[in-house]
Amino acid sequence: MRKLLKILSFIFLLILVSLILLGYSGVGNLTTNDAKNNTFININNEKIRYIQKGEGQDILLIHGTPGCLEDWDLVTNHLSKNYRVTAFDRLGNSFTSSNNYNYTLKENAAVVHQLINVLKLRNVVIIGHSYGGSTTAQLAVEDNPKIDSYIMVAPPLYGINPGILYKIASLPVIGKGFAYLMHITQAKSVIREAYKSSMKNKPELLTDDFLNFRADVLSQPKVLYTTSKERTNYNVGLDKISPKYNEITKRVSIIVGDSDYKNLMEGCDKFKKVRPQTNILILKNTGHFIQMEKTEELLNFIDNHLEKNIETEYAEN
Repeated sequence: MRKLLKILSFIFLLILVSLILLGYSGVGNLTTNDAKNNTFININNEKIRYIQKGEGQDILLIHGTPGCLEDWDLVTNHLSKNYRVTAFDRLGNSFTSSNNYNYTLKENAAVVHQLINVLKLRNVVIIGHSYGGSTTAQLAVEDNPKIDSYIMVAPPLYGINPGILYKIASLPVIGKGFAYLMHITQAKSVIREAYKSSMKNKPELLTDDFLNFRADVLSQPKVLYTTSKERTNYNVGLDKISPKYNEITKRVSIIVGDSDYKNLMEGCDKFKKVRPQTNILILKNTGHFIQMEKTEELLNFIDNHLEKNIETEYAEN
């Protein structure tokens, strides 16, 4: 029996070490050559994929976690008719690297500041979805003079529950190995089912190309690890900026679905109470992916934000 236990222990240790090594090796991650939109910019030893379309006032789009710049395709195609629109893959997501990334909101904001400078953006309107919305809140608190105003789409503003799997995948040493294990087992099927479940109102968007692309991109070990680290670091970042929400001086608009996460909805209500001049639109029968589920409503909301010079009162749809 002892001999059997020793053999089993050795096998378990061998598997664990192998997973850890594979997690740190980069195996399973896509390369820049796999990207259809393959324009990259180097910032602080990070290779960041981005697109830029149109002319006019600058709009910068920030996706969630996990996510990719393609999450904004329907929005980008419309806005680029009248504005210069920039979208990018955040650090550790899609085709962007994460060589020196510590997975915090503050670091994401720092990348945005650098993109604004390097791409020479002016009077920028920041639009962020989900984690990108939280990054937008971080930017609003920091108050870059080159940023004109902010739109948050389904933003967590006060706190989230990261979940046990994300906690495991964010652990030191073994986290990347666990992320690789998720990559080779259930990640792709879970991602496909998550989109099917959350986008029931838009089944026409859920084509094989749509689902396969996101399954491939979001199931990369680096993306699973990034998502896990960002989620476990989330509350620390939000705790630092939330006491300063009432100090935000520039225009802020928030759009959220009434079928989204309960604590997210409660956070938006709390934000409205500490900063009453914020314009909030609640969309009925809408979940988390507003830019895909209710594209037209979001575009109208953005147009309204861009056209008005003063903040409007609370609105509900």
